[in-house]
Amino acid sequence: MDKANSGILVAEEKEVILLRVDGKGTHLTSHLFKRYVLQCLTENRKHFHVDLSQCSYMDSTFLGMMAGIGIKMKQQSLPAIKLVNINDRVRGMFESLGIDHLFEMIQQANVAANFSEVQGGGDSKDGKTREMLEAHEKLVEVSKANEAKFRDVIALLREEVRKTGGS
Repeated sequence: MDKANSGILVAEEKEVILLRVDGKGTHLTSHLFKRYVLQCLTENRKHFHVDLSQCSYMDSTFLGMMAGIGIKMKQQSLPAIKLVNINDRVRGMFESLGIDHLFEMIQQANVAANFSEVQGGGDSKDGKTREMLEAHEKLVEVSKANEAKFRDVIALLREEVRKTGGS
């Protein structure tokens, strides 16, 4: 993924929003994914398939953002996001953090669609810190076993938010 490519692509087929993560899903692109999905939800578009056939890795911020969306979908009794063509490595990341139950994982022969890149500017440093904190807190909310894994990260992020005048 070069700097010009966000790695988050989107296409629409009838009532289904298709998202694809190319390369790595990280804290650098999680805000684009989240904003797009939340915007769709405000427009009452609620059927999502996420093609992970080209995704090689997700960091904890991206996984926590996904968990947050999965929780939101469940709380609002919306259909679970379908994770399509997830490879074993990325599936293992979802499973090891205990967030896999928030999604439906399916194998599909081919996700052939006319994808375009999700566009958007970067967050401020303060906004990015808050997003990272929220993502890690969601991982702990889903599975208390994650508390030990992310205790130090959460403490550092909370301190950074506190320093910048946040709540």
